[in-house]
Amino acid sequence: MILIQGEGISPGAAHGRLHCFHRVGAATAKRSGADPAYEKVRLAQAQERAKRQLETLTERCRREVGDGAALVFATHVMLLEDEDYVQHIEEILRGEQCCAEYAVQQTGKAFAALFEVMDDPYMRERGADVLDVTWRLLRSLAGAGAGGAALRGPAILAAENLNPSEFIELNREQVLAIVTRQGSRNSHAAILAQMLGIPTVCGLGSALQPEYHGRMAQVDGASGTLTVY
Repeated sequence: MILIQGEGISPGAAHGRLHCFHRVGAATAKRSGADPAYEKVRLAQAQERAKRQLETLTERCRREVGDGAALVFATHVMLLEDEDYVQHIEEILRGEQCCAEYAVQQTGKAFAALFEVMDDPYMRERGADVLDVTWRLLRSLAGAGAGGAALRGPAILAAENLNPSEFIELNREQVLAIVTRQGSRNSHAAILAQMLGIPTVCGLGSALQPEYHGRMAQVDGASGTLTVY
């Protein structure tokens, strides 16, 4: 038996198998020598696909959680079209003559870093929202769709962290609880979990190992513990 202490985010207890979710990314090799004009067209097409996905998530979140929670995804749409964000991507495309994937990845890292050094804990977590939008745009460029965790039956979802879009796309009837290595109560995914009453523990760190996938576990969202059997 392994007892891991984290931060209790949403109270409640759950017992079941662990499902370790690994986010599927998209290729981000630099690929120098690309045509900036062509890559700009690819970027615009990917933005439009990502925007449609986010608008769908906004409506789903409004129906299932409420208007307040839906603002998360409405904000993501605004970030996707943010003039500074898009301009930064395009400047990299022109300056380095690289593929759109690399320019998007570098822009996401740069903008997220601006939030991560802020003193306000809530604002620090907004860096995760930047990375969520960036991840969606990268997958859109790759034609990979929305992505997400497929639990294949009731399970405790374990992850490095969980983006709000990944959270809302879950089949929540199968989610017994959520545990993450990173994150805090200020993350949008944690706030959504609280609103829906899903037992959640964040900040478990490296003690939450990928090889625990499939093992039985107990989550206590009030005390912030995960017990792996």
